Formats: sequence, structure tokens, C-alpha cells
Amino acid sequence: MDPEVVGTINEDIDHSARRTYKFVYAHYDNNLLEQQMYDAFMELAPVYNYELTRMTGDTDDETYVTNLQTLIDRGDVDGFIIETTNSVQNAVLALLEDSGIPYINLFTEYFDSEGRVVTPTVGIPQFQTGYESLKYLTDNYKKYWGDVDTSKIGLITIDFSVSPALHERIVGIEACFREAFPGNENIFYHDSFAAGQSAWFTLEGGYNPVAQTVGSHPEIKYWMVASCLENYSQGAARAADDLKLNDTMLITTVGHPMLEQEWDNGYDGAWKCAVAISNYAYATPTVLGLIALCDGRATAETLWPQFKKDGDKCAIWYADYAVVTKDTYKEYLTKMNDMYGPNK
Repeated sequence: MDPEVVGTINEDIDHSARRTYKFVYAHYDNNLLEQQMYDAFMELAPVYNYELTRMTGDTDDETYVTNLQTLIDRGDVDGFIIETTNSVQNAVLALLEDSGIPYINLFTEYFDSEGRVVTPTVGIPQFQTGYESLKYLTDNYKKYWGDVDTSKIGLITIDFSVSPALHERIVGIEACFREAFPGNENIFYHDSFAAGQSAWFTLEGGYNPVAQTVGSHPEIKYWMVASCLENYSQGAARAADDLKLNDTMLITTVGHPMLEQEWDNGYDGAWKCAVAISNYAYATPTVLGLIALCDGRATAETLWPQFKKDGDKCAIWYADYAVVTKDTYKEYLTKMNDMYGPNK
């Protein structure tokens, strides 16, 4: 069989012909995204013949590693879907490699000391999605503000610096701003990791830097805010509401479930767009890749060779994504459901 087809929706496999696999979705956080991903995995379970349980780290490194070790020691798990931050990479990778249990990383790839990808991963091109998330704003700001003096535009970025993947989104965002507004160095970088654990993946991690930066820089009349995660952009949107900045602030991010929920509830504030990645566009390749590993039809090193870059040990499957607005998000999600959903 063509190795580029193994572990994809184009592979012709009778999943009912084997025993039912037992998978664990091991996620670090407990946000809306994790719940929606769990729901997507559960919807796919009868289609691809697996059972799924979930494990959380409750946003704590030690808890995550301890819970993962407990599941490994139990001895009845066929495969793991691993969603973590890079802060626990070494410990998690050591446990998984020692166990010999197949796994797929979700969202965030792991790198070795030489910068090579060492985990089969379903994710997105980090720099490019960061770049594209801001490009919608740099291409369309006149629609919201008119033909303003671009030297009065400032950019607030919100990072989680210990994650190389998330940081790459910020690198792409800032590159886009500099390209759109040459010579404009009104870039105000914030690292939520350095701000302390209360800012990690929380609304506070987005609210505080926006409120503080805007208050400290009255010379900036128009603001763009871009973050590596939607939690921070939702916090920024709350700050825009409270500070009455919805007419002079434009917000974007990578990731969409929180914004989708806002739009479904009638939101029409400063948060204008996001890079959307359908839960099914993540979940189905993850499941199919993990099944291929469990079946022995691929190894971590041979899975998805069409996505494996020179020098890397493993491939990153790049999920289909799109920059969406309030007017376009439903069309994108319907298309992805038709392509990757349980009733495709």
C-alpha cells in the first residue's frame, strides 16, 4: 500500500474486522477546546472501532506525568492521544518510549536538542498560521477604521514562551505586522509564562497585558491584538469591552472554539477573526494515524511521509485550517464536517 495513504481518510480499511482498541485522550488543560476535542473523538469511536477514556493534568506538570504513569502501569491502554505543553516534554516522552505504547501528539510537536521533530503529531504550521491570523487584520483594517495614520497603530502580542510551537505563532504574527507597516516598531510583546501561573492559558493572561499596555501608551490610537491561544484573545476582548475600545481595537488569534461560541451568542466586538481548525480536521487524522501504529501498518518514523521534513524523525500532519470571520465560520465548519466528520 502507498505509505502516503496509510493512516488517512483515503485508506480502505475494515475497522470492524479487528478487536476494539482502547485509547486515552491525555490532555493538559480543561478548556472548551479539550471538551470539544473529546466530543469529536467520542463521535468517531463507533466509526473507527475504539473505546476512549480521558485523562487530565489539570494544568499541572506533576499531575499530568503522575496520571500518565498510572495509566501506563495499568497495562490495558492500546494507544495515547497526547496533548501537553513542552514543559513536560522530556518526562512524557521518556514514559511513552519506555512503555512501547503507540501515541500521537495533538497540537504540539516535540523536538530533540537538535531541533528535530521526534513525535508523530497532528497540528498546524505554527509560523504560517500566526502570520495569517494577523494578515486578515492588516489587509482589512481600513474596513473598520478608515484610512488612518499607520504610525498610530500598535500591536500587542501575547505569547507562552516555553512552548516552541506556540512561540512560532507569535514570530509569524510580528513578521506580518512589520511587513504590512514597514518602520512601525509599535510592537508590545507579553509573555504569559513569565507573568506567572495565574496567566497560563487564562483570560487573565490576555486581559491584563492589554489593559496595562493601552493605559501606558496613549500615543497609540489604534490597536491590534494577536495571541498564540484563544484564551488570551478572549481575555483581550473582555478588556476591549470594559475599556470601551471596540471601535479602536482589532483582535485575532490561532484557534476558534471560544470565538465560535461568542459569535453563536451574538458577540460583535473587537475580536474579528481567528484561524479556525475544525475539531474533526484534528481528530480524524489523529485517530487514523494512531490506529495505523497500533495495527503495525506504520511506525512513528514512517507514518505520513508526505509531511515529514528533511532531518525530522517524525512527521507533522498539518490539519486543514482557514481564517474565519463571523460571516464565514459556519461555511468552513460544514465543509470540514463533510470531509472528516463521522458521517462523511
